[in-house]
Amino acid sequence: MANHNGRSVGQTAADLARTAKALANVIKAAGAGGLKGAAIAAAKEYAPELVKLAVCVLIVLIVVPMVVISALPNIFFGFDTSKSPSIRQMSSQAQSIGAEYVNLEQFENTEIDAIITGIVSEYTEAGENVEEIILDSDFSADDLLWFVAINSVASKQDLSKMRSDEIRERSAARLSYREELRGTRLYIWISKLDPEYWMTQLGFDEDAKLWARTLHETLLESGALEKYAERYGGTELSYSGDTGYHGAYERGSGCDVDIDISGFISPETKNSHDLAAYVIQAWENNWGYVWGTFGTVLTPSLFEYKLEQYPKGVGNYEDFIRDHWLNHRTADCIGLIKGYGWLDAESLTIQYGTNGMPDYGANQMHAAAISSGAEHGAIADMPEIPGLCLWKDGHAGVYIGNGYAIEAMGTKHGVVRTAISDRGWEEWYMLPYISYDLLPGEEG
Repeated sequence: MANHNGRSVGQTAADLARTAKALANVIKAAGAGGLKGAAIAAAKEYAPELVKLAVCVLIVLIVVPMVVISALPNIFFGFDTSKSPSIRQMSSQAQSIGAEYVNLEQFENTEIDAIITGIVSEYTEAGENVEEIILDSDFSADDLLWFVAINSVASKQDLSKMRSDEIRERSAARLSYREELRGTRLYIWISKLDPEYWMTQLGFDEDAKLWARTLHETLLESGALEKYAERYGGTELSYSGDTGYHGAYERGSGCDVDIDISGFISPETKNSHDLAAYVIQAWENNWGYVWGTFGTVLTPSLFEYKLEQYPKGVGNYEDFIRDHWLNHRTADCIGLIKGYGWLDAESLTIQYGTNGMPDYGANQMHAAAISSGAEHGAIADMPEIPGLCLWKDGHAGVYIGNGYAIEAMGTKHGVVRTAISDRGWEEWYMLPYISYDLLPGEEG
């Protein structure tokens, strides 16, 4: 006899047996790992509905994977109209965290790209000739499953403790690399920490490791990420910049690739006045825009690597970039800001990931500033402080005073000067990694 799906009673019984076994493992691991908080509360609140959907199968094949991703059933079971403030708050948080997981591969690729750009820049600054970049790196689906499981346990399955910036920091922290220059060929190997080793590095005890292994196994067998990824709205990055703007802007007239800090008031520190001076210099020297760069010189080998990595966002503008930005300094919008943070005042080189400046995207940098308690506000209420950062969704700029900003606008624009009243900026904020206390004439 077959059921309505064409599956035999024996097949169904076997599935239920496997489900029961998996459920026992989940319960054991949950007790060991300390599953608590939002997910339990939500499950209790909607217990009658869950029972109607066959509790055993639902918990193992749907609820638990969704707890891993979001710890919230109401998104998936139609409880979007819940009147409970705590449930609505969990819904918003779950959507944010779920989106981070869905977009993790995209973020990791961006992180790897920044590492490689920094390595190539160091060799170029040292006078080495790099004609070809050979990258060995891959991202498997199992890498993502392990990351979700381990990150969930690291946060003790408490949604209120899960933060987007920590998810990305953990992703970056598990990456390692080595490089070797053989003649003019630069070989770069990117690797990820082994899950067991990574859990040990994070201080997991055996109970926590058991919980992470069980979550990984549940995700793997249920296919939850594939089933529900669309609900979290994966985003496609715009690798060519803010292409929708057609208003007025000013380009610089110079083309010097040297960095001049003679106008800095305190080169040994990081401060708002020197940030403004730095981006003004980038504008005056007509720096270009290429995704994933941060003020480094776009060498032919680096450009070829970018073309391979981003065949659409960079490849669609290959001729333009080759004609306008090749062998010039280039940056993307947030890379213009990060480049100042990574600038070494003694060597006048940009050294990736230094001086306490994190490698964040435009939205992440803005979010990190707000969460740190940095001053921020609406553009209409912006104080007259050169060096303030400007933000709108997916884009960043720097206020330089008198109503003007410098921004790396896009591939066909480069680094330009614009009036802030024309650009749709949503907020200003103080970058938490530099000082806003110094004024011209003072020293750090």
